[in-house]
Amino acid sequence: MDELLQAVRGSVTERAWGVAVKAVREDRVLLVSRDSDEIKLQVKLQGKPVNEVFLWPDDTDWGCDCELPGKACVHVAAAVIAMNKGGARESAEPAFKETTLHKVAVRYDFKSEKSALTLSRMLVWADGRVEKLTEPLEGGRLVVDRADSSADKFLRMRPPGPLAPDTLRGLLRFLEGSASATLDGQPVSMSREDLFFEIRVIDEGEGFKLGLFRPEGITQLFRGAALRDDVLRPTSHGALSRDQRRELIRGVHYAKDEVGKLMDTLPGLREKDVPVKVLTTRLPSGAQLLPQVEIGLKSTVEGLEVTPSLVYGDPPIARLTDGVFRVLGPVVPSRDIGAEKTEARRFEDLMELSVGQSRVLPPDQAAIFLRDRLPRHRGGVRGRVPAERFKVVEATLEPNVEVHQVPSGRWRFDVSFEGERGHAELDAVMRAWEGNRSLVPLMDGGYAPLPVDWLREHGPILRELLEARDARGEVGRQSTASLVELLEGDPGSEVPTDLTKLQSFLEGEDGLPDVEPPDGLVAELRPYQRVGYHWLRFLREVGLSGILADDMGLGKTLQALTAILDAGGRSLVIAPTSVLRNWKREAAKFAPGLTVNVFHGSDRKLDDSDITLTSYAILRLDLDMLREHHWSYVVLDEAQAIKNARSQTARAACSLRSEHRLCLTGTPVENRLEELWSLFRFLMPGFLGSQKSFKDRYSRPIELGDRNAEAALRTRVRPYVLRRLKKQVAKELPPLTDMVVRCEMSEEQRRIYETVRLAARNDVQQVLAERGVEKSTMQILEALLRMRQACCDPALLPGGAQDAPACKLDRLEELLVDIIVDDHKALIFSQWTSLLDRVEVRLKALDIPWVRLDGSTRNRQEIIDQFQSPEGPPVFLLSLKAGGTGLNLTAADYVVHLDPWWNPAVQQQATDRAHRI
Repeated sequence: MDELLQAVRGSVTERAWGVAVKAVREDRVLLVSRDSDEIKLQVKLQGKPVNEVFLWPDDTDWGCDCELPGKACVHVAAAVIAMNKGGARESAEPAFKETTLHKVAVRYDFKSEKSALTLSRMLVWADGRVEKLTEPLEGGRLVVDRADSSADKFLRMRPPGPLAPDTLRGLLRFLEGSASATLDGQPVSMSREDLFFEIRVIDEGEGFKLGLFRPEGITQLFRGAALRDDVLRPTSHGALSRDQRRELIRGVHYAKDEVGKLMDTLPGLREKDVPVKVLTTRLPSGAQLLPQVEIGLKSTVEGLEVTPSLVYGDPPIARLTDGVFRVLGPVVPSRDIGAEKTEARRFEDLMELSVGQSRVLPPDQAAIFLRDRLPRHRGGVRGRVPAERFKVVEATLEPNVEVHQVPSGRWRFDVSFEGERGHAELDAVMRAWEGNRSLVPLMDGGYAPLPVDWLREHGPILRELLEARDARGEVGRQSTASLVELLEGDPGSEVPTDLTKLQSFLEGEDGLPDVEPPDGLVAELRPYQRVGYHWLRFLREVGLSGILADDMGLGKTLQALTAILDAGGRSLVIAPTSVLRNWKREAAKFAPGLTVNVFHGSDRKLDDSDITLTSYAILRLDLDMLREHHWSYVVLDEAQAIKNARSQTARAACSLRSEHRLCLTGTPVENRLEELWSLFRFLMPGFLGSQKSFKDRYSRPIELGDRNAEAALRTRVRPYVLRRLKKQVAKELPPLTDMVVRCEMSEEQRRIYETVRLAARNDVQQVLAERGVEKSTMQILEALLRMRQACCDPALLPGGAQDAPACKLDRLEELLVDIIVDDHKALIFSQWTSLLDRVEVRLKALDIPWVRLDGSTRNRQEIIDQFQSPEGPPVFLLSLKAGGTGLNLTAADYVVHLDPWWNPAVQQQATDRAHRI
């Protein structure tokens, strides 16, 4: 993490660094997840949205979804600072204290003060004692009914003194039937059922009066409640506002010629959830009509405007517009709000349109609406629609695929869709298919059904080709397999001869021509290395790229140097820092005619050398300088460094300019299939489509066990990935013998281990109970780590005794004595440098010489040369991260792994440092 902090510090501006420090101090960084190679965090800057940050400490790399310009952003800086300072927080659950609990009942004593009520709450204990409630019920020593607890929370938020109307109404709704109560000393019941004030229409002279009246049968009326039949119930004015209540209590007069106005007022009052009673017989009942929905249609530039509205009568005599009931003639119908709601719901469920709201349907949706849904409508229709504009042509569209080679060696392809009644554009077809639509617009007007069956089979391939196509409608050679698959799926299309030849090679039907290695190569290529050279040469000649994924020790560097020598021009090799000197040495040995520039260190300079060697860290720092040149080859060694497509390293590599590209890696996929997509995005952009289409077509189905998707992906990438295993091609290598050496703990070490194991078990059980599995990952991994350390050497534990027994180191001493006596050499790997420190103590006591390589080593090559020499020390101590890749240590014939790694491929890579040609 320290190296990552320094890398980010050197890539961010001073101002951004200051903002990042402030964000950490203000606790604006949240740790989301963390595994063996990736840390995910969220950063929230003040006034900005949340951004996700990904850190890969082992790769000294990072990524952020903000994609701001520059080498590192303020979000990455805040995340790295927080992880180094412990400022990234995780959620935690509060602890609870134990207390003695008592079950009690609560009595509510109301007292009237004019039109208001005051309340005293009394505790009734099991032994009959009664005392006034003076403490909060929740979180204390008392256990009460849920209703009493809810009422207590409710009252604590209100001021003391006479109960406000809303407070009294709310309290009664909590306590219905679940508590005892008194009113002025007399027992009463409580109910949550509202007593509604009524709006009544009565005769007043020649006109009418609209007023608000108190409910009947009330004994006492208070602010917010009333007593009727010895039951205290909340009073309600529905949704009437205060001004409306005042006006209605005074009464509103309507003259006899204001009947229409009165009729318009009543429906709005009924919507206020207050009973409305018409007690006069002089209001006209109107026509006894039920409401129905009328659809208005209007053709617009954007499509078809559809406006459903509620009407009474056919033809309409009244219409509901913008919530206003408008009478269209002399007859005044009686509104039925319930029937209006029922009719509106029925229409909306049937037609998928909202009553009272206009909606513009795009032309294709309008065509479906007019054809399929409008005939089901049982009400009226207003307006006329041009039939030709929205017609649906019942004709099948047939796909036609055309592919032509252009002088540049690329391919121009086009797909058209023809029918008897017209044709459709490719983009329109793809938009309709991806939008799950059933119709596509025709060029001559109208719509036709999509060729769904053909698109279901060939649509994903067509999408990949469209994503890879440039502005001229052309695709590169990397799209060969997709083009052939698309053409073979179209009975009317013919596969061009050049495509057929290329596909035959890619499918392994035709062998590669045997050509002599280039002049200037000082090496005798082994047979499998000649095949690799021919494969790289062919890919270069046809404009393709690939991944050389040979097993460790089979000479990937030599094959790459042969291809670079054959291609000529200036080439760029990007590799981990630890192997740059190895590349320089290999180039001097096998291609001495090539000039080499190691573009690394503080005094680095670009020159006109044939090969420029640099590291992934320098690639990020000096990207602008490296991007200025157009390279013959860009080679990525240990190419899994760009496995995270969102990382700065991957983006930098993809932005380089070159004629040819090559990835070297023994592990093209370490954890996720998306890593393979990232490599091919660098090699041949568009070959596997977009990242989203790759996930949809391959990644997710394969994760769910889809064998067809797995076979399809293997077929697609097989021609561009060359991988040979040692057991297949390197027959002269001695067999690799694996031995698992079991070490029995002493009683004292067993006691230490059991103490650690039991403590870890208790800690994990507690955190699982408090947080669940998803939020306990780090604690579980920490527990497993401590148990492993106790097995390897208890001195590794925090506060561990340095003289504690360690059976592994005891057994290692015995093995080393046997190995050295027989004049052998050994590599000793561990993930912990502290364990290597403990091994050094044992070697010193045995007077056995050794050398060591870990992350702090600076003179790596000197140490490697010292060990490789015949007179060199017999023991080489290496950390798994620093010495697991990029080294040739063939002087050793024993490899010891003190603590096996969780990923067998990584452990095998470390073993292959010695088991190689």
